[in-house]
Formats: sequence, structure tokens, C-alpha cells
Amino acid sequence: MKLSQIFLIFIVSLVIGCKTDTKDKTPQANEKPLAKLTEVDALTMVSEIYDTYQNSEEFLVKGLFYPANFLSQDFNLWNAEGANYKTFNITTDNNNINKYWILSYDGIIKANKAIETLNTLASDKTIAPELAAQLKAECYFNRGLFYFLLAENFGNVPIVNNTLNTEPISEPNASQEAVFKYAAADFEKAQTDLPYVYKDTIDIGKATKGAALAYLGASYMWLKDYDKAIVAFKKLDGHYELMPNFLDIHAFKHQNNKESIFEIQFKSNDNLGWGRDNYSTFIQSFALPNEVGGAGLAYVNSSFIKTFEPNDQRLKATVIAKGQTHPDTSIHLSTYNSVQEKYHGMNTLGTQKKPWLGDDGTRSGYYGVKTWRAPDPNASASAIFSKANVILLRYGQVLLDLASCYYKTGALDEAQQTLNKVRKRAGLKAVFPTDMMPALLNEYRHELAGEYSLWYVLRRSGNHIDYIKSNFNITIPKGHDLLPMPQEQLRLNKNLKQNFGY
Repeated sequence: MKLSQIFLIFIVSLVIGCKTDTKDKTPQANEKPLAKLTEVDALTMVSEIYDTYQNSEEFLVKGLFYPANFLSQDFNLWNAEGANYKTFNITTDNNNINKYWILSYDGIIKANKAIETLNTLASDKTIAPELAAQLKAECYFNRGLFYFLLAENFGNVPIVNNTLNTEPISEPNASQEAVFKYAAADFEKAQTDLPYVYKDTIDIGKATKGAALAYLGASYMWLKDYDKAIVAFKKLDGHYELMPNFLDIHAFKHQNNKESIFEIQFKSNDNLGWGRDNYSTFIQSFALPNEVGGAGLAYVNSSFIKTFEPNDQRLKATVIAKGQTHPDTSIHLSTYNSVQEKYHGMNTLGTQKKPWLGDDGTRSGYYGVKTWRAPDPNASASAIFSKANVILLRYGQVLLDLASCYYKTGALDEAQQTLNKVRKRAGLKAVFPTDMMPALLNEYRHELAGEYSLWYVLRRSGNHIDYIKSNFNITIPKGHDLLPMPQEQLRLNKNLKQNFGY
């Protein structure tokens, strides 16, 4: 997905940043009349759709990581907004969700325009039919994913066919079911003309058949069509595997590994400090402790530690606790400048007696490991931003999804066997529950915490209200399991209606 990495020779300029309305930023290729567009322009146009994911702060972190982890409650957000996530009272004027909305529809409109243009370029033979088919498939995948993620967050969002770059969107809300059907149709079209693996390594990170099938299966799960979901998921057999060591999944040296299905690519220059470029990962600085030089905004709920079964190998790869060394042997706390200056180069996360609780002493002293996999071995000790990629979907989640589908269709033996593949990798003994849903939710929790999808799979299960009540004694206000429609978008689009409860 990093465009300067994937299509470096084609890109003239890449623009990433905040926008204040739903107007599309016109791709450079579209500034030419269609008759003058070339194959390079077509490649550039499609490449620019991927830019959305690389807005690490506003799209990946505040748009996806926030809801995925702070609503599921095992991670806390340090600031006033964190209290709103903890109590499911996110305000309609929340600028983070507004920016995420804007970026998503920018990507959708770019995909709409690219599909329309590619049809014309293919019909007049400007580009070869095979290339046109692949590029359109990439557009369908990305558009489907934008809708998929929007529906997971907001539910009833507009379906936009607009290709103009001079007008805010004006379409009314579609039902959540309609949005997931639309996404499923896009993933279905995408998988037809995408490869499982690209021949050239510079194409790593682009949409693949496997990614389209995995999200197709997930879309069918939202639609409660579990038989079709099983068919989609089973087509991934032989193309993906579980990494033997859970700690290796998010390791810098194992990026784009055999378990990763859709991974956002990041490649920065040597400046990983505050003056960095826009293509380094913001999540690391966001989640690193103050004592190491980070913002310390995301930290682990201390009660989460106690929920892991004895010998669960996922614990050390998910949470670093007070007084522990980092489990990744390439990361040494003693090399950080701030640790050398303030703590005499100690190599542990504080101590049991003097834990690192942040500048104001209000953090838990426990932090996430999955977001702390850098600086990479070649970066300086002062680097607080990261070149590390971000995995949005991996095979471990797909196996749990497949187990859920088997259970929903009455195939209990297959559900148990599939669930236990995930547990075996975690170092846990097999279980054979007849009531699979509590066991599945428990596995989702310990498999996906600190990633980008836990809250969404909880909500999809339909058991999320009881899950939050029983595990955290929090009652979700009616309708607040969805994010509110941003107030600014309600102002711009008079046909847009607010979600129930806000």
C-alpha cells in the first residue's frame, strides 16, 4: 500500500493530510483529458487510492485502533476522550471520527472515478485488458474495504456513486445490511481478477485474491450467511499459515509473513523523529510510555493480565508488564536516550516498586507489545516513530472466524477443531465446549487485543452487550455500540440521519 514503495517510478506527487469536507482530492492523472491518459496515469490513479491507509494517525489509529481497543476495554486511552470511549459516550462533534469519515469517502470517490476511467481506457485500448481487469479489481477491493470498515464503525452509512470532486456527498443512509452486501459484491468482483501472490516484490502490499476472499467471508458473517462465509474462507487453505511463534507475527524482521493477509506497508527515511515524513507509523509514538519518549496515550488495563490462561504464549507478545524486559530481543529499553538520561540505562519497564506510570502518574504501568516493535535494528536510539508495517487482517483471525461459522451452521466438531488450531499455537490445551460462543469470544479477545479488529468481531457476534457487561460491568447505552454520525457531516449532508441513541 505504500505508494512510493509500490509504484515509485510512476508517482509524481503524493498528498496525505486532513481535509475539512467530503470533497475529493483529484488524482493528478485525472487532470488530463481522458484521450491523453497513458498506462502510467492509470497505474498512478489506482495507486493513489491506497494513500488513505497510510494516514497512520487519522485513519489507522484514531479511526480503527481507537474503537477496536478502547471500546473493547482491555486498553485505555489517556485523555478526556478516553473516558468517552470507556463509557460508550462518544460525542457527535468528535473530530477524530469526522476525519476518519472524510478520508474513507475520499478513498471511495477515488475508486469510483478510477473504475469509470479504467473502463474508458480499456475500451479504447489505451491499456491492455488484463491490466485493466487487475487495476479495476484493486479498486473494487479498496472500495469494498472502505465500506466494510465504515459499516463496522457507523452501521448505516451512505453508498456513494459520485465521481465528482466538487461536491460533498449527498446520499442518504443505507442500512448496515445494504452496505455489507455492497462490500461483499465488491470483494467478489475483486477476487476474480486478483492473484494470490504478485510476481514482483515491489507489488507487496497490494490487494490480493486472499485478502478479497477473507473480507468477503467476513462480510458474509455480518450478513449471517455463514455457509457462504465458509466457502470463501476455505479458499485460503494452502495460501496462508499460522506463524509458529505468536511473538513473530508483528516483529519487524517478519513483516509480510505467511500469516499476514492484508498489511499496510510503511517505509520511512532515516528521520523518525517529530520532523518525520508522513509515511512512518504513528502508532508506536502514540503508545510508547512517556518514560521512553512516547506519548503514552494507549496503555493496557491491568485487569486484562489476569484473564490469560496459564502458559498462554500470547500474553508476553501482547502486554509488557512492570519490571519486564521487552520480549522482542531486538528492542532494548536501555538504548533509548530518555531511559539513559533519566533511568541510568535500565533495561526493564520500570520496576515493580517504581513502575512507569507516565508523566502524571495515572497510567497502569502496563503497555502493548504489538505496537512496540521498533525502532528497528537499523534505526537510531532516538527514533520514536516506526518503519514497521501494520497488519489489518491475518490468518489467526480468519481461523477463529471460520470456527464461528462452523458453530453457527451446526458443525460443532469442525468448530472445535478449528478453534483448537489457534489455541495450540498459543501453547494451550484443546477444549471441547458445546456452547462455543463464550469460548470463541475469549479466544478473539486474547488473539486480537492491541490490533485493529477486536471490537468489531465482538459487535458482529451479537453478544457484545452482554460481553461488556459481564467482563467490565459497563452498560452500553442503547445505540451506542455504533459510533455517531459526525456532526459536521450531518451539516454538510441534509439527507444523512443520526444513529439511534445520539
